[in-house]
Amino acid sequence: MKENLISQATEILKEAGFIVSSRCEARSFDLAARRSEITLLAKMLHNIDGISEEVARSIKRAAFCLLASPIVVGDRKGDFFLEDDVVYHRYGVPAINTHTLHDYFVEDAYPCVYSATGGLYVNIDGEAMKKAREKKECSLGDIAAELGVSRRSVSKYEEGGMSTTIDIALKLEEILDELLIEPLEFLNDEFEEPPLRGGVEEAASSLEKYILSMMEEIGFEIFTTAHAPFSAVSFLQPQSKERSERVKILTGVSKYTERMIKRARIVSSLSQVTETKSVFVVNGNIKRVQVDNTVLIEKEELKKIRDPEEFTCVMEERAKS
Repeated sequence: MKENLISQATEILKEAGFIVSSRCEARSFDLAARRSEITLLAKMLHNIDGISEEVARSIKRAAFCLLASPIVVGDRKGDFFLEDDVVYHRYGVPAINTHTLHDYFVEDAYPCVYSATGGLYVNIDGEAMKKAREKKECSLGDIAAELGVSRRSVSKYEEGGMSTTIDIALKLEEILDELLIEPLEFLNDEFEEPPLRGGVEEAASSLEKYILSMMEEIGFEIFTTAHAPFSAVSFLQPQSKERSERVKILTGVSKYTERMIKRARIVSSLSQVTETKSVFVVNGNIKRVQVDNTVLIEKEELKKIRDPEEFTCVMEERAKS
């Protein structure tokens, strides 16, 4: 079922003009996709209740680092199928079915309904509602009486501080003869504050902690990740007018194994989609200096590097080779 979901979602995203990464085979997200300014980290689950708070947090952390929007694509919620054009949420991550994914990205048709405790809800365009009400010369009390709700609730609709049920919203539109239900923009655009910043102290293993600490010492800002194909995202602040943006490097830490080679290929695909660089720092000897677009650097080589500029120069030289 999951393979089906990944295949369907990939086809939809490609149809919508996205560049899609290879499958990540990680617990956090299954693939990354980018179209223009939109980057997605997508998790596929047959039942969206299967996502844990820990995994949701790991997706949000990686998404924050990459200025991406986390999203879950699924079929069911418990024993019930996900409704078309309805947005669900699991631990702060929006969840939709493939129909909604297609409508949103291919047809440019925004969903209007979201699921929350107690049922399905919509948001009201308060400004449009107030104009329509005043045009009809209706008071808040008049609207409240016809809807069978309190005057305070009607006031809250106009202020934009309260959602309502679909039935109430449709009745309100009928009373005021105006389209008032707002489309939902459910993609994450809150990149200012990371969900639980992952410093080096949160590295998953002693090897990761040791190597990432070395990178931090030479001048990188490190955000660790959890359950992702890479161990951290390493940031280099702009050093000159020519380099005005922060360099982002998907950073893996591992021994040289066949599994590491496979991960390096996945991270290479992710770096192409997310417009980042990628590197694996290897504990031991390396048999090559690059796997696809992922550069390999030995731990002993890292010990001799003094600053981030030298590190990125080594990466660039090996990428050219």
